[in-house]
Amino acid sequence: MSFDGIMLGHVVEDLVETMQHGRITKIYQLGTYDLLLQVRTVKTHRLLISASPKYTRIHRTLNTYETPPHPPMFCMFLRKHLEGAIIERIAQHDNDRVVTLTVRVTDELGDLTRKHLIFEAMGKDANILLTHEDGTILEALKHTGPFDEQARTIMPSAMYTYPDDPRVNPFDRLALAEALQTTEPAMHARLQKISGVSPLFLTEFDFRLKTHGASALDTFTAMLNERHYTIVSGRKTVYYCLKLTHLDGQTSTHTSVPELFDAYFFERDQADKRKQKARDLEKFLKRQIEKLRGKLLNLEQDLRAAQDLDRFRIQGELLLANRHAIEKGDRAVTVENYYTGLMVTIPLEADKSALANSERYFKKYKKLKKSIPHVKKQRSATKDDLEYFLLLKSQLEHANLADIEEMREELVSEGFLRARKQTSKRAMRSARYTLYEDALGVEILVGKNNHQNSRITHQEAKHFHVWFHVQNAPGSHVVVKQGFPLEETTLRTAAQLAAFHSPMKDSSSVAVDYTEVRHIKKIPGKRLCFVTYTQQKTIYIDPDADFIRALTLKR
Repeated sequence: MSFDGIMLGHVVEDLVETMQHGRITKIYQLGTYDLLLQVRTVKTHRLLISASPKYTRIHRTLNTYETPPHPPMFCMFLRKHLEGAIIERIAQHDNDRVVTLTVRVTDELGDLTRKHLIFEAMGKDANILLTHEDGTILEALKHTGPFDEQARTIMPSAMYTYPDDPRVNPFDRLALAEALQTTEPAMHARLQKISGVSPLFLTEFDFRLKTHGASALDTFTAMLNERHYTIVSGRKTVYYCLKLTHLDGQTSTHTSVPELFDAYFFERDQADKRKQKARDLEKFLKRQIEKLRGKLLNLEQDLRAAQDLDRFRIQGELLLANRHAIEKGDRAVTVENYYTGLMVTIPLEADKSALANSERYFKKYKKLKKSIPHVKKQRSATKDDLEYFLLLKSQLEHANLADIEEMREELVSEGFLRARKQTSKRAMRSARYTLYEDALGVEILVGKNNHQNSRITHQEAKHFHVWFHVQNAPGSHVVVKQGFPLEETTLRTAAQLAAFHSPMKDSSSVAVDYTEVRHIKKIPGKRLCFVTYTQQKTIYIDPDADFIRALTLKR
């Protein structure tokens, strides 16, 4: 565990320096567990608080996050009580993983009051609470009742008490010196005695104690005062506020707490949010694909059966020609097929005459003949739908939160999903494609869903602009806002984007076709996302994620 009391102490130092005495201007709830507070001092800062069991943390962030269109109830409650409040004090409770923001705010009656926004960074038990200045809990992200077998009751109107921690504060030098004097197994004993230190800290401490030769107290104190924000990538990637000399792996160093947390968490956090947001959509697409594949298999079987319709016509003709040899009650008759000269046995319904049995085979023939165009039409429509859903499944892998919302709206407009009771204003905006700039300053448009693909190809692009798409696979439409001839840098950048935003992103030597937009044609009878193109050239490229991340993203 990297986010311990020592790490939290560094975070609090940064927050006191940048946000104390600032005004809370906006509050957003990014997901089930995550809050984003906008705090105005000399400039505007963003404070991220995450009670996620997986990514528990609090820190100032330099990144921009997608904010949901509809705030949950907890977010609305905090807005009511905290927007416009002044942060008077930011403090860590002893060296524990608890931080309190004391704010001053004017209530509904115009009276000045103080409240406490408390964050308990306790992993799976992490919580965010708002209390009155007397300690009465006003609301909490997670509730625990008196009968939940928990040490504390976390409910509105209950009195808040800090988590009980009898261990010594490592910043109390005398208590620390006594705690370090142990003959028990070092790691376990120190974890039991010293508050706010993680196994990661103590492993580094034991390593330095063996290699540096200094006393335990001096080594421990030096580590408490160290400022070295590090990420080590090895078998497991970890971050910390110390130089982790006991670990092998690729090391990156950062100059501040926000840089450290943004570098470690942002991509992980966004991927996790995308996964949560897209979970139901992913299940829906998977279910539809399986359903369509089954339907297509059945239609193929029906079509194969229909192709044998001449057999029923011939059987009807043979029964008519040999009706004199058939008696009512016969279950089969063997006659010569005058088309082939071979003997053939024809099953009969015993309670029907030869004429009635002949008519039955003619009806089968007519029914199958009439069904063939319908089955072929159904097969074509099913293939189109299957291709469409496979395309959506591919696009979902690269979609951000806004892209996912657009895909959901697209499925509603196509009639595959029901519209929600509340329609997101953000989702109703024009499709927000991604805009990159290559090393030469040339703008490149990338569509990451069907609305965006249709827009950049059929609306934004001019006829002489150059269009890119991965060959023989679903993927993004990529448009270079420039005509031929293209510089090698621009050509390869656009090909990289097309290959990366496709199912082929983990392959090598991916074939990417490119041609002028004037040669892109919509396919009649199909959705706008499906096009055909001519006069294309092909480039082979190895997708490189690091190259894509390093590109200038204009929007």
